[in-house]
Amino acid sequence: MENKWHLGDFLQRVLEIIPGFLMWFLILLPIIGSNSAPLLVINFIIVLSVYWLFRALIVTIGGTIGFFKYRIALRKNWLEECKKLDKAILPDPEQIKEHFFPKQLIVIANYGESYDILARTIKGIMAQNYPKELLYLTVSIEERKALKDPEYAKRGEYLKRDFGDFFEDRLMCYTHPDGIQGEAIGAAANRTWGAKNSVEELERRGEDIKDFLITAPDGDITFHKEYFAALAYKWLTAEKRAQKYYQTAVYTFNNNYWDVPLFIRILSISLTIPILASSVMERNRRETFSCYTLSLDLMKKVNYWDTSLGIDDTTFYWRPYMLLNADWHCEVFFIPLSADAIYDPKYIKNHFDQYKQYLRWGWGVISFPIGIKTIFSTSKISFIERLTKAIHLVEVFVLSKVIGYLIAFGLPILLFLNHELDNYVISFTAPRMISTILNITSIFLIPTAILKILLIPPKPKKMSYFKLALLLIIELPLNIVSLLTFSFLPFVEATTRMMLGQDHAKKIKWSEKTLAE
Repeated sequence: MENKWHLGDFLQRVLEIIPGFLMWFLILLPIIGSNSAPLLVINFIIVLSVYWLFRALIVTIGGTIGFFKYRIALRKNWLEECKKLDKAILPDPEQIKEHFFPKQLIVIANYGESYDILARTIKGIMAQNYPKELLYLTVSIEERKALKDPEYAKRGEYLKRDFGDFFEDRLMCYTHPDGIQGEAIGAAANRTWGAKNSVEELERRGEDIKDFLITAPDGDITFHKEYFAALAYKWLTAEKRAQKYYQTAVYTFNNNYWDVPLFIRILSISLTIPILASSVMERNRRETFSCYTLSLDLMKKVNYWDTSLGIDDTTFYWRPYMLLNADWHCEVFFIPLSADAIYDPKYIKNHFDQYKQYLRWGWGVISFPIGIKTIFSTSKISFIERLTKAIHLVEVFVLSKVIGYLIAFGLPILLFLNHELDNYVISFTAPRMISTILNITSIFLIPTAILKILLIPPKPKKMSYFKLALLLIIELPLNIVSLLTFSFLPFVEATTRMMLGQDHAKKIKWSEKTLAE
C-alpha cells in the first residue's frame, strides 16, 4: 500500500511538471533551436501561424452564427416555449415529474462580493420568467471573514429580511466553518458546504432531489430574465438529460463594462466572443466554466466539488466524466448572463487586481493532471477519446498560452541569434509568409469588432460617437498588447509555480467586487 502511495505521489508530480516543462520548452525554443535545428523551428512557427489563422476563422464563423442564435433566442418567451412541449414525445418522459418544470437550486458561495452586488444577483433571480415556487436559493458565507467583519456575518439575516417574502422557506443560508482539515481556501469548499447542507435540508423535508437542477453562479452574476426558462427548455428536450451539463453560450461582463478602464474592457470582451464561438463550432470540447447547471442527484453522486482544490469550475468537469465513463456532455443555450469585470477606483490597482484574477484563472492548469489521470484510469474510454482529450489539454493549457509570443517573437529571436541563416532563402521567405498569414488573419478583426459592438452595453449618454469610434480604433492594437501581457504572463506564472511544486491553494488571491460609485 505504501509503494502505491509513493507511485501515485510521483505520478502526480510528473503530471504537474509536464505543462510547465512544455511551456518553457516552447518559450525557449527559438533560442534552443537557433543553432541545433533552425529550419525545423522556422517551419514550426509557420505551422503555428496557419493554426492561428484557423482559430481566427473558427472564432469569426462561430461567433457570427452564435450571435444570430442569441438574437433569435432573446425574442422568445421560453416559459411559453416549454409549455408547448408534449411530454409524451420528449426524451425519457418518465424522468419528467408531474409539475413538468425542473426545480432550480441556485447555490451562491459569497465571499468577495459586496452585499449590494449579491442583492443585485438575487433580484435577477427573482425577476426570472419562471414559476417562483420552483426557485430555491442557498447562500453560503465564510466564517473566516465573518469573524473579522460583523456586517458580513449578518448577511443571512439581511437576506431573509430583504428576500424572505419572495423565497419563503426556499431561502437557505449557511456559514462555512473555517479550518476544516483537508480543505483549500476557495469557492469549492464554500459551495460544497452550501450545496451539501441544502440537499440534507431538502431531503429532510421529503423533497426528491432528482426533481432538482443545481446552478452555482458567482455572487456577481446577473441572469437575463429568460435564463432559467431557456435552461429548462434545453433540459426537457435533451437526450440523456441527467448525464449532461448546461451552459450559456453568451457569457458577458456587461454589468460594469463602461466603469472599468479601457484595457480591462478589452480583456473582458476577449473572453465573451471565443466562448460564443466555441459553443457553436466546438461544443463537444467545452468544459465546465464559471456558471453551469446539472442534475442535483448527479452532483450528490460525485460528492460535489473537490474541496481540496481552490479552483472549482474547470476541475469539476472530470468528476462526472469519470463516474459516467466519459458519457458526459455539454448542452448550450443562447440566453446571456453577465458578470462584473474587475473594478477598482484606483486605476493602477485595477490592473493589478485584474492580473490577480488572471493568475487565479491560470491556476486552472491543475485540471491538466486531474484530466490526464482521469482519462487514463477510466477503463471504458476509447483510445481515440483518450488521445483527443490529452491533445486538447495540451492545446488549452500550453499551446494557446504561448502561441502569440512564438508568432510575434520566435522568428526575430532565431534570426538574430543565427546570422548564418542570412545565406538561406527561407530567412527571407519565412517572414514574408508569416506576415501574409497574419495580414489575412487581421481581416477577421473586422467582423469580430462588429460582434463586440453588438454585444457590449450601449455607450454612456455623455460619451460622444466620436469618442466611441476613437476608443474602438485604439482598442485594435491594444488587443495584441493584451495577448502578450495579461493573456500570457499570469498563465505562465501559474503554470511555472505548479511545475515548481507550489501549492495552488496558498497562492490564489481572490478579488473583492464592489459597485462603481
